[in-house]
Amino acid sequence: MDLRPFMERWHMLPPSGGVMLVAVSGGRDSVCLLHYLAAMPRDFTVAAAHLDHGQRPTAGRDVAFVEELCRSLDVPLTVERADVPALARERGVGLEEAGRMARYDFFRRTADRLGAQRIATAHHAADQAETVVLNLVRGTGMQGLAGIPPVRGRIVRPLLETSREDIETYLEVHRLSHVEDETNRDTALRRNLLRREVMPRLAELHDGAAANICRTAELLRQEDAFLDSLAADYLPAAGLTAGRQRLRSAPEVLRLRALRLLAERLPVGKKDFTAAHYRALADLLEGGGMLTLPARACAVCRGETLTLLPPGPPLAPVVLHPGKNFWGEYTISVRKTAGNFSRRSDTIVLNCDKIDGALSVGPYTGGQRLTLPGSRGGRSVKRLLADRGVPPELRQRIPVLCVGDRPAAVWGVGTDMEFLPEESGQNMEITVTTNGGNRNG
Repeated sequence: MDLRPFMERWHMLPPSGGVMLVAVSGGRDSVCLLHYLAAMPRDFTVAAAHLDHGQRPTAGRDVAFVEELCRSLDVPLTVERADVPALARERGVGLEEAGRMARYDFFRRTADRLGAQRIATAHHAADQAETVVLNLVRGTGMQGLAGIPPVRGRIVRPLLETSREDIETYLEVHRLSHVEDETNRDTALRRNLLRREVMPRLAELHDGAAANICRTAELLRQEDAFLDSLAADYLPAAGLTAGRQRLRSAPEVLRLRALRLLAERLPVGKKDFTAAHYRALADLLEGGGMLTLPARACAVCRGETLTLLPPGPPLAPVVLHPGKNFWGEYTISVRKTAGNFSRRSDTIVLNCDKIDGALSVGPYTGGQRLTLPGSRGGRSVKRLLADRGVPPELRQRIPVLCVGDRPAAVWGVGTDMEFLPEESGQNMEITVTTNGGNRNG
C-alpha cells in the first residue's frame, strides 16, 4: 500500500517541519492510517486525537487501546470527552450530526493548539461508495453524488482511494490489532444496513461496483467544483449577507447553488439542510420576510438584502441615540420630527412627551405587554408575535422598543396606546431596516 502518490496529488502532506494530526477512533481504518503515517519516511510530525462521544459503555476500552497504540508508535495523543446527546439537544440536530460536529470541532481545536497544518481522517473507498449511494437514495444534487472530497480546508483523507481489503491486508502484514464499535453490527442504522446487505449485492450485480461508484464521484466532483465557482460570483467574498437582486439575476441552477454556498457559511450542520431549504430560500428572495432554517438558524429578506442568522443567545438590549444604531441584523435610525410624521411600514413613531426614560431596543422578555389601538386591553408581546405567525425561534430577534423598562412598540406589531404620536408637537421617528450585521448585539 503506497499512499504517497495520492497524498502528493492532492497536496495532503504538511510542509517540512509541520504537523499532521490524525483522527483515531481505534477502529481498523484509523489504526491503519496512523501506523502508515507514523512509519513512512517523512519530514513532519504526526500527532493523534481521540474523542470519546459519551454514548457507549465500551468507550473507556477504546480510549485505553488508542493510548497504548500511540505509546507504541511514539505519537503524542490528545483525548477529550463530549456529551453528544446534550449537544444534539442544544443544537436541535440528530445524534449522528451532533457527533460529527463534536468530532470536527475537537479536531480543529486540537490542530490549532498543536499548530497542525493538516487533519487526517480515515475515510476510505468503501466509505466513499456508501456515501454516494446513501445520498442518491435520499435524493441529492451533484454535490451529494460527488461524495466525500479528498481535501476540505485542513481536512485530508489519505485512504479515500484505498479499498477495505487493502486496509485489512495492511493490518495483517503489520500484525496490528484494533477495536470494534459494537454499533457497527446494528442494521437498524442506515449505513450499517447498506454496508452489510446492499453493497455486497451490488458487488454481485457488477464486479468492482464500489470502485466504479468512486470513479463516478470523482468526475462529478470536478464538474461540481466548476459550477460552484460560477455560483460563488453571485455572493460577497465573506459574511452571511448577500444582495437580493444579484441572487435573483442568477440562472436558477446557479441561484440555488449560491444559496447553498451561503448557507454553508453558517456554523450549523450541513447534513440538516436539504434541497427544500434552498428552494424555500429562493422563494424568500421573491416574497421577502423571514424563514426558519435547521438548528435554529434563520433567514431574513427585506429591502435589498438576504441575511442568514446563526443560532445563538438573545441579543442584549441597546440604548438608542439620534442617528444610526445597530442591533442584530437591524439598522435603527432615530430622529425627532415636528408635525406630520411618516406612516411607512418600516417606521415607528413615538410621542416625545411620553419618553421620560432611556429609549432602547432589545428582545421581548416575559411579562411585557402592549395595548394596541382598537384592542380591548393589553396583551403579552409573546402572544402578539405568535398571532402574527412569528415562530418561537425568531421571536427574540424582533426589535422591541422600550422607554425605561416599559415596552413602547414592537416592530411589525404596533405601538402601545400610551406612546402614540400626535399630529402636532414633537415625535420620535424610528426607522428599522435590516443590515445583516451585528455590531452592538
